Amino acid sequence: MPKETKQKYEDIIKELDAIISKLNSSNIPLDKSIKLYEDGVKLSNEADKELNVIESSIDKYKKNNKSQNKNIDIEKSFNEIENLLEKLDDEDIKINDAERHYKKALEIIFNIDSYLKKAKSKVERYEQ
Repeated sequence: MPKETKQKYEDIIKELDAIISKLNSSNIPLDKSIKLYEDGVKLSNEADKELNVIESSIDKYKKNNKSQNKNIDIEKSFNEIENLLEKLDDEDIKINDAERHYKKALEIIFNIDSYLKKAKSKVERYEQ
């Protein structure tokens, strides 16, 4: 495993799968299997680090979104989504515009979902 550049998580997993396949073969010499095992441990540690980076970026995104979701006008949000969907129905829409509208609609839906989950947890607290 003499790679010095940072690997993507998917590539690390593919390499780990290849190592596991080699280790499962019955005709592998002991010294080779020890080397493969060591490489697998290193790759596993790399994968853990990559997962931590991914998780922290997701957490950061969630925190940013939560701070934007304090109060939400659900009716206005639904109207925005309807307007975006109408724009997506346009046959002449450019792919970049469609992607932008789609992402905006998903963001609004995510905000509504977060707001409703927060409201639900508050209601459940009071019901107890």
